[in-house]
Amino acid sequence: MVNLILVSHSRKLADGVAEMVKQMTASESVKILTAAGAGDDNQDLGTNAIEIMEAIEAAYTEDGVLILMDLGSAVLSTEMALNMISDEMKTNIKVCPAPFVEGAIAAAVRAGLGSDLNSVYKEAMQSLKMKTEQLSDMIDTQDEEQVVEEVITESDNNKNEITLTVPNKQGLHARPAVLFVKTIGGFDANVKVKNLTENKGPVEANSLISVMTIAARQGHQLHISAEGNEKDAVIDALVDLFERNLEDEE
Repeated sequence: MVNLILVSHSRKLADGVAEMVKQMTASESVKILTAAGAGDDNQDLGTNAIEIMEAIEAAYTEDGVLILMDLGSAVLSTEMALNMISDEMKTNIKVCPAPFVEGAIAAAVRAGLGSDLNSVYKEAMQSLKMKTEQLSDMIDTQDEEQVVEEVITESDNNKNEITLTVPNKQGLHARPAVLFVKTIGGFDANVKVKNLTENKGPVEANSLISVMTIAARQGHQLHISAEGNEKDAVIDALVDLFERNLEDEE
């Protein structure tokens, strides 16, 4: 399992993001360690290369470690920490420039599905995309680099398809989106989802970022298709999840 390290100038910021990620992803299998602050009890602003190195050693597995940083000297301190560890460990570590909060959430969800380090890194790097999509009517995106959408081709294999109505107030955002992705990740199946109401997608449903970009809200119609050994089981699980209001209590 890929583990995460959050490097920040602020202990409160790092601990807060770590707690937010843990509550949203509810994955105990992914370690989320922090290396943040300076001075007595790490209460001052700053970063410590030694502490980052110790966090790397504590989080290290052969599956890999992803490190996210807030800004400035956090990057320099992380580089110093990497110079203190063995070359063998370095091959299983990626330093990621993704947005600190969004990147941590996206990476944790992907890691919790058992994905490899490269996949976790790529998911984190796409994390700004979901905020850009949500604020598309409020921001100027003319000068921004356009994100290339992955072209999803249809397979000749047999499919199980269904159309479901989003029942909950939050839609596929925050915890319900995480639960949707994690439910799919528990089956040997390739699942795609399209928002028929907004004509967005289809996207790979095992990616939190991709699912968030289809902007599925309460009442929207989603077309879900599944292929693979457990295509029927995953559709049944999703039907059950939607009948339970995606466990959204709000």
